[in-house]
Amino acid sequence: MRALWLLILVVAVPVGLAGQPHQADPAGPGDPVEVFADLDGSWQGVFVGYDAAGRELYRIRVRQTYRTIDRFRQVVEITDTMADGTVITGHGTNTARRVAGGGLRLRCVVEKSNGEKVEHDGRVVRGPDGDEQIIWYSSKPGRVETFRERVHRDGDEMVYEINGMGRYGETLILMSGRYRKIANTNP
Repeated sequence: MRALWLLILVVAVPVGLAGQPHQADPAGPGDPVEVFADLDGSWQGVFVGYDAAGRELYRIRVRQTYRTIDRFRQVVEITDTMADGTVITGHGTNTARRVAGGGLRLRCVVEKSNGEKVEHDGRVVRGPDGDEQIIWYSSKPGRVETFRERVHRDGDEMVYEINGMGRYGETLILMSGRYRKIANTNP
């Protein structure tokens, strides 16, 4: 159960990775927080966790609202509704700072209503189709997580996807989330 709560905390929140700087800075000469610009607005969808044999462990209804507040920070409000109707809310901040050489240092911290605090570091990478994506990661004793976030157009809709994995003790969990942008929600 502890692993499930940890995974829920990680999946529902995009978090920035404070890792090695990205060579080709996607934010260019503008504000560092532009790396998160596609997330601004409200999103809703489903986040699912699977065990190592591919069996579904949980399915969470998710609503996230992102708002850029200055050139370094974006805030997020999260509502996760579990299958049993339990609601967990969260408040977080994504930060982006330039590092030596012009790259970015990404970080996210989210505090949840159940007392959990989630922290991740991130980096911008090129995905399989050549688009820019964010890889988020964290590694602590008994808990390792890596996942990627991607915002893209699918027909007439904007879609935000999270795909990744986590190891919680000896338990492996595959994570997959797909959220659609709610119309007219750019802050």
